Amino acid sequence: MASGQLSREEALACSGCRHACHVMLYCDTETQLFGRIPIRHIILMQMRFDGLLGFPGGLVNPQEETLEAGLSRELLEEMGVALPISVDDHVDACYAPAFPPSSSSRLITHFYVRKMDEEQIREVERAAASTATDHGLEVLGMVRVPLYTTKGGGGLASFLSHSFIGNARSQLLDSLLRLNLVTPKELHKALTHSLKIHTHTADDLKAALTLTEANRKRL
Repeated sequence: MASGQLSREEALACSGCRHACHVMLYCDTETQLFGRIPIRHIILMQMRFDGLLGFPGGLVNPQEETLEAGLSRELLEEMGVALPISVDDHVDACYAPAFPPSSSSRLITHFYVRKMDEEQIREVERAAASTATDHGLEVLGMVRVPLYTTKGGGGLASFLSHSFIGNARSQLLDSLLRLNLVTPKELHKALTHSLKIHTHTADDLKAALTLTEANRKRL
């Protein structure tokens, strides 16, 4: 087992630890973007209240409910659908960075992956926008992960350049490779271009900050 990784049993045996469960819902699709770019797979993530991208889910108390029951409860609040999650959907568990570091506040993140039919995914998207109690509050909206690359280099590379909560980006990347949703070559190319986008974005932010400082001093 990789460093920092825990089995489900080891995680539950951790005394005083908090637990958070999140799930990646995905499906295969035959649809094409602009009628010519294969989308191949639909992966759901969400824009959180803090402006970060993450997977659906949240904190669960194993003393009151199973991890899977707690995750289903969170999904009902965030997506308007109480999807049944099983132990078989559990992929991994690991310690999340603690701020500040403290044994009493250690958080263990559990990651689940569940494959669905395309129509089920669409139903989740509709419910998330129409009936979920957290829509517009803790969850600003569901988003699909673009796995393709456009002629200008957009798509997956641009998506990966955004800000993610905790280890959500690494969970996504690991799942893409483990499930063969993209090839290692495709992912390497996307990450390389994403770094260039990130550098350009940093330059834009520095320029905007300089302009803001200049305007502030004139007031």
